[in-house]
Amino acid sequence: MLPGRVLDVGALVDIAVAKTNHSRSIAALCLYRGGGLCIPATALTLVYSIVPLATKVELFDLISSSAVQVDDLTAGKVPDIAEILDGSNDITAGHVILCARATQWPILTDRPGILRNLDPAILVDPLPEQN
Repeated sequence: MLPGRVLDVGALVDIAVAKTNHSRSIAALCLYRGGGLCIPATALTLVYSIVPLATKVELFDLISSSAVQVDDLTAGKVPDIAEILDGSNDITAGHVILCARATQWPILTDRPGILRNLDPAILVDPLPEQN
């Protein structure tokens, strides 16, 4: 099962700065097998704010692919994300979960526990822990 993935902040950072080859490999395999990638705009914004300028080209190349969808945060999605958050202030997590629900793809993430606390039914593809 590898139709596609929703990329959370940790996966995008991993792709941008090449901490490991794990996220790049999963993303490439999804695209190679005809699946896709969904990147919540909130996650992409956060990553752009923290990665070095030199690594942003990796992200630009990724989001330029026709099989990659950047999901915008629109006013119509706000009530659904607010319901997911239920008092939490992690808007990015809510947006990532909303994208996973819409695509029915697992979330490639370094924080599966946090996301499962917000929605125990979502599928996650956890990144390997860094030492």
